Amino acid sequence: MAVMSMMAALAERAAPIRRGLPAVQRTASAVRQVPVLGRVIDWLRLDFAGSVVGTFFFCWSLTPSLLPRIWFYQALVTGVTAAAGYAIGSLIGVLVRFIYRRVRRGHRLSRRTVVTAWTIFGVVGTCSATWYLFGSARWQSDLRELMNVDSPRLIHYVLILIVSFIIFTAFLALGRLLRGASRWLGSHLARWVPIPVAVVTSALVVAGIAIWSWTGLFYPWMLGVANNAFAAINQETEAGERPPAITTHAGGPGSLVTWDSLGRKGREFISDGPTAEDLEAFSNRPALDPVRTYIGLDSAETLAGLASLAIRELERAGGFEREVLVVVTATGTGWVDEAAADALEYLYNGDTAIVSIQYSYLPSWLSFLADHEQVDIAGQELFDAVYERWSRLPEADRPRLVVYGESFGAVGSVAAFDDLDDLVAKVDGALWVGSPEWHPLREYVTENRDPGSHERLPVYRGGETVRFWGGWLEPLNVSDWEPPRVLFLQHASDPVSFWSPELIWSQPDWMREPEGPDVLPHLNWYPFVTFWQLTADMAVSALMPEGHAHNYGGELVDAWLKVVPPDYDWPEERLEELREMVQSFDLDDEGRLW
Repeated sequence: MAVMSMMAALAERAAPIRRGLPAVQRTASAVRQVPVLGRVIDWLRLDFAGSVVGTFFFCWSLTPSLLPRIWFYQALVTGVTAAAGYAIGSLIGVLVRFIYRRVRRGHRLSRRTVVTAWTIFGVVGTCSATWYLFGSARWQSDLRELMNVDSPRLIHYVLILIVSFIIFTAFLALGRLLRGASRWLGSHLARWVPIPVAVVTSALVVAGIAIWSWTGLFYPWMLGVANNAFAAINQETEAGERPPAITTHAGGPGSLVTWDSLGRKGREFISDGPTAEDLEAFSNRPALDPVRTYIGLDSAETLAGLASLAIRELERAGGFEREVLVVVTATGTGWVDEAAADALEYLYNGDTAIVSIQYSYLPSWLSFLADHEQVDIAGQELFDAVYERWSRLPEADRPRLVVYGESFGAVGSVAAFDDLDDLVAKVDGALWVGSPEWHPLREYVTENRDPGSHERLPVYRGGETVRFWGGWLEPLNVSDWEPPRVLFLQHASDPVSFWSPELIWSQPDWMREPEGPDVLPHLNWYPFVTFWQLTADMAVSALMPEGHAHNYGGELVDAWLKVVPPDYDWPEERLEELREMVQSFDLDDEGRLW
């Protein structure tokens, strides 16, 4: 944000003479007689090139992306992108004017030319903005119909205009403040150095101070405040949650860790699982109490210490004696998807063990910004500790070893492996759900996909080991798929899976390919704008109905059946009932944030 403001400030600093809209100047001439209002009008006078590019960005921001957006997020996207467009346009205008004045020395555009340019821009810009606003209403309605979401009210589009204008004005004002500071400093430096040197030096000094204030002061302060706030939240316990009464759950009778040490997300995960009685009622067969091992961040000083404690707790609960052992890398706050855990436990009638550790108090998006290496270290430490203990078991007595990760956790889950061959040599299966674009193995497979396959659902070596599944809307063929199976589950409309910083400057292949079943054909790429659109989409991606965006729910039942199918052949009606049970679980705040 500070960079965009600085771009506008530097652009306007290099061209202090502004030719604003003459009609507006004449209309406001009487107001300018009042000193304060006159200064405000002059201060906020717009640059022509910046206004043109800013209008382009405004219109582009209203085009559809992957998800329908609530009015506030649309206003945020529109305000920020319009400000960025204005900054870029102002800089372009400076370069054009500089070249023009060098070529046509002493020549200035006539007042008539300026008036004509502003008039044409006013008419074309107003018509374009109006057309895109009406188009946005149509596109948003189409998207909401695809995903069975309520359509916005008319007042929301009015709010979009008002709030986006406020956001744009705030960035413009910040840019003008920086410009004023640069001019003030330049006027003092000009007493001792040549004017061009004073202009450049003052601009660089102000830019350096602004960037340092953000990176060295405000940004670290924000992260510190967030860490303290989420650390306090980590101590909270949701109403109705209580220590488990079964010995196979962490924090229960005989556990090596206390209930309070699990943290908020750990207590949620431990308290919500089914017991043997629940499983028997569903399957009508004898069941076991599932093993759920979870170690909170406060239980050890290092991640290696947390992993070591997790192994001892897993041994105590009998986790190495189960049919399936799943190593889960949690998301930022330590959240483990209840739907994924319950689906597996019901499919195996409790003959399962799930182990995970907490590595941060922060939500995934903040954890990524603050210290994204923590998730990799946590994933590697936990898996290596489990694998070392698992390898010492007689081969015939080993449980099926599986790795699981969702969202940010999928990135940490793969950190324990050097490459695909290393993964296949160590595990009996891997399931990664809604993994980010920078997931190393996914990135490698996508870049080296078979000729003719798409980036969105790539085919690698004919699907011999790794396969991609788009969910219920896109059936997956599991024939000729020998274990160990590696599955990426990612919806075509999941922005978490397709967001990338590279969207700022380049169009990805998946946007050139045929769209997914829940993506509009009107989806286009625009520089910078598409990046901010998908950024806003991520914030609401888990709030979409099941089967869309970042809400996978009952599809996790089918995902487990594809990766590690149990020996028992479940009747289809029981599987459908299980899907409905899993999809009814409410998503946690962590999923809504990332």
